[in-house]
Amino acid sequence: MANTRAWTKCMVQRVARASRGCVAALLAMGLAVPAFAAPSVTPSERVKRNVVVRPAPDSDDKVAGLFPGDTAELIDEIPGWYHVRLSDGRTGYVSKSWTILSGDVPPPALAATTGPVKVHVIDIGTGLATFIEGPGFTMLYDAGSQDDLADGPDNRVLAYIKSVRPDVVAIDHLVLSHPHKDHLELMPDLFDRFVVRNVWDSGTVNRTRGYCRFLKKVEAEQGVQYHDALATGGIHSVAFTGKNCSGTVSIPQAAKMTDQPVTIGPGTTMTILYRNADPHPDPNENTVVVRLDHGNNSVLLAGDAEGGGRLTPVINAAGQSVMPPSPPSNGTIEKELLDCCAAMLKANVLIVGHHGSLTSSRKPFLEAVGASIYVISSGPHPYSKKVLPDPEVEDALRARGSLFQTDIDDDACEADETKIGPDNDESPGGCDSVIVTVPTTGQPTAQYNRSAD
Repeated sequence: MANTRAWTKCMVQRVARASRGCVAALLAMGLAVPAFAAPSVTPSERVKRNVVVRPAPDSDDKVAGLFPGDTAELIDEIPGWYHVRLSDGRTGYVSKSWTILSGDVPPPALAATTGPVKVHVIDIGTGLATFIEGPGFTMLYDAGSQDDLADGPDNRVLAYIKSVRPDVVAIDHLVLSHPHKDHLELMPDLFDRFVVRNVWDSGTVNRTRGYCRFLKKVEAEQGVQYHDALATGGIHSVAFTGKNCSGTVSIPQAAKMTDQPVTIGPGTTMTILYRNADPHPDPNENTVVVRLDHGNNSVLLAGDAEGGGRLTPVINAAGQSVMPPSPPSNGTIEKELLDCCAAMLKANVLIVGHHGSLTSSRKPFLEAVGASIYVISSGPHPYSKKVLPDPEVEDALRARGSLFQTDIDDDACEADETKIGPDNDESPGGCDSVIVTVPTTGQPTAQYNRSAD
């Protein structure tokens, strides 16, 4: 194992100039070192003019242009960017979205790391924002709130990511489960702070200011790959006529969403279990449901997937108000997932559907998932006059495993002077985020992140 790690470390450096010390060390260990050519970076076939070479990943300046047919020597790489040396000796960074790598690259089995994936369910008040970081990738599943809506530098999702990962310059995969305010309103600011490489959006349209702003940011993002459930290679075009955001947005469609696993990092895949862009009266019915697999463990992100209308609790023999053992209704996402692919729902961790509402988490669905860790993201803003989560859902989840929630004490959080993001801002967000650590083997663990920035 030690020899394998040494070989991997040396090969990942990839460039002869940078790896002489490693080669010597490997030879001293008695390991054979085959000859290899330094990898090179070239513009992809999508490039019509040139790829901008920048002095730093987050810079707007230009060192040079890498034209079709040109090659640059690979020095190093970070998420979203290659660090390259041009033929004239100048160095800079080029986007991975617009370039391809050639030459000797270590096989995935050697290049893979065994680090854990961390799933951060961010306390943003009433809504959902899930930041995921793993070996070689970053991901965001939703970023919206009903009541924690500060934008720009006060955007609490940006503040949280800066606090836990100040080195992040790119979001490799941004998933919008569905276009509701409490899942998307904080997303547009992300495009101003990070390079966004892939966007996953069902394609269902909600003609709101928030969804309009979101699509306009996607349209303007250079090199972004936009995936929906509609088509491959077409144009996703939406006309908005709102007072605060209007005009026609046209976004080229990359590969269509399917149920085939997408490799997003070493040993980590994303499988989209449910994607549907058909018109529905409620965008909840278009929720994109995602399962992340890392080694032997899985995390299910249920968004606002529902199992039917609000259940009416029943009183059990002990006099307690509990969820009835009702199956999901026909036509709901939970029902369709159980009918098509119940075995694929199995997961160690469930980010609970619809903020812990009695519209979701039907008993057969929870049994198919079989999680040991449950996380509910919710807050004080009422949905149809009901503040979530419902206590009957909380009790049902506690009976199955460990339950973590972002709404521990929202009243006190509003005046907290030590939370993530703006302090003492009369907003419930920023106090009780949850971090789930998912190893490649062994059981996931969860804890609260109550740090301040």
